[in-house]
Amino acid sequence: MRAFVPRAEAMGVPGAVMVAQAVLESRWGRSGLARLGRAWYGIKATASWPGAVYSGTTREWMAGRGDALVLGRHRVYPSRAAALAAGCAPGSLFRAYPSVAQNVGDYLRFFRVNPRYHPALRAYRQSRDARRFALDIARAGYATAPDYARRLIAVMEQVAADLLPARSLSLWLLGRYLPSDALLVRGGRVYLRVRALAAALGWRVAYDPQRKAVYIGVGGEEGG
Repeated sequence: MRAFVPRAEAMGVPGAVMVAQAVLESRWGRSGLARLGRAWYGIKATASWPGAVYSGTTREWMAGRGDALVLGRHRVYPSRAAALAAGCAPGSLFRAYPSVAQNVGDYLRFFRVNPRYHPALRAYRQSRDARRFALDIARAGYATAPDYARRLIAVMEQVAADLLPARSLSLWLLGRYLPSDALLVRGGRVYLRVRALAAALGWRVAYDPQRKAVYIGVGGEEGG
């Protein structure tokens, strides 16, 4: 997948995310979807998909129920209609491709044609923060697992660290990384910017210049 990194970056998708998702979604290329369907990104084949499909067993996270197993036939069908006619569960159907290159091209287009990913693309264009992109696409529904963003970032840092901007310190708080400018290191001490913490916790912050005091509002109340 490294050969496609320049193409990914040109289309606004972090190369580190593209490489790491290929590893995570295909189980290092060992999944049936990757081997038989030449598909490394686990994109579901919905009714609008015109190409071949692979029916594979998968796990889906359902709120209040946890993981649910969806059984597949572990084979490729010429179309979604053919797979459904053969009795495949709709939730087991994934897009399949003639080549890996076509899979990568479709994966990159996938973010552009789905409006729910447009905020992630815009944020990456401004920040060039691949970790934030991973969090944003997870929140937008790329996968159902609640820990998907954490797992994806861990793989990114394992297999594509050279594609990530250097970062000496980070803070994971309430399911998200705080922006890099939220932390300040001075004299061996780590300081957390109040406004960044308040934004993560949903608090309100106000500064009184006359009293030189910061007020934090929690649940509609303000405290000093």
